[in-house]
Amino acid sequence: MLLNSIPSQSAVSSIDLGSEWIKVAVVNLKPGQSPISIAINEMSKRKSPALVAFHAIGEEAAGLVARYPNKVYSQVRDLIRKPFDYVKKFLDSYYLSFDVVEDSRGGVGIKIDDGVTVYSPEELTEMVLGYGMRLAEFHSKVMVKDAVVTVPPYFGQV
Repeated sequence: MLLNSIPSQSAVSSIDLGSEWIKVAVVNLKPGQSPISIAINEMSKRKSPALVAFHAIGEEAAGLVARYPNKVYSQVRDLIRKPFDYVKKFLDSYYLSFDVVEDSRGGVGIKIDDGVTVYSPEELTEMVLGYGMRLAEFHSKVMVKDAVVTVPPYFGQV
């Protein structure tokens, strides 16, 4: 029996998800490329801010922080599955001015600048992870099917 070796047409990504920054690495098995490389963002930097603004994400959102501090959402990873009272104190300690509301689970919902739409911290974190996946695909020039997300060791299953 003859097995044909078909080269992979996809890459694997690794996203280091921090409170303030994300770093994206790509494992690419295409011939002629470095097997592991750090993806650079649109500003040619190896780490990108973990910021969400509904006009921009990452490095572009960092430019909006000074002009529109209530429209750029940061530290969202640290708000996941935390009680509302904890989140209010946390946001006050970091002088973050975005509007939060209590959701039905007793957690937090983040009200965006239209005053109506409420997102959970999980949804905003997903936007940051999606940005990381787009960086990986742009860097590797092939579709990324799998990703490994690293988080701090004190993160539990939740």
